[in-house]
Amino acid sequence: MPSGPPGLFSKFPLWFIVAGTLVVLVTGALTYRSEAAFTRSATIRGRRTRTLVAVALLASSTATFAAVAHLHLTVAGARTERTRAAVAEKAGELTAGVLTYKAPTVEDDVAQAKSHLTGEFLDSYTKLTTETIVPQAKQGQVETHWEASGTSVVSAESDSAVVLVFLRGTTASAAKPDPTYLFSSVRVRLEASGDQWLISRLEPL
Repeated sequence: MPSGPPGLFSKFPLWFIVAGTLVVLVTGALTYRSEAAFTRSATIRGRRTRTLVAVALLASSTATFAAVAHLHLTVAGARTERTRAAVAEKAGELTAGVLTYKAPTVEDDVAQAKSHLTGEFLDSYTKLTTETIVPQAKQGQVETHWEASGTSVVSAESDSAVVLVFLRGTTASAAKPDPTYLFSSVRVRLEASGDQWLISRLEPL
């Protein structure tokens, strides 16, 4: 038996399926009552009227169901696009912020970055910054600045997303005061936490 694409009906909420079922049942009931009322008339005119009423009811229910389906898919599609756009922008902003720091404010920079991390990545970042980045930044007067030059959403759900982030940056230190230009790309996984996104994984590519 032919069937639709896998997971097609899973895109519709329960209320939508119930509403569609009720429309069909109500249409059937009204059609049955119309049939019962008109069967008492044996004239050709009565039979034609009965048929027209049934067709009108069927057309009306079909149009209603199609309109609701179109509205649901349109709203869901628009919501998905907004989520993808928002998470792409946020991924670039957060990633650049996590990698940027200055020697005089490195501890504050690290603390700010940690507020945007979660899970095992937060633990590994805390260890790395405590043991390596903060001491080296202070000792060598290191300054690193990054910004996102582009993003590409790999996947986006309501509670998680994976985004490719393309970065450009500069680094300088007391030993090399002239900025060195850097380019990098990373795969970032984000998790939703309340009304904000947190980085749970960052993998250089």
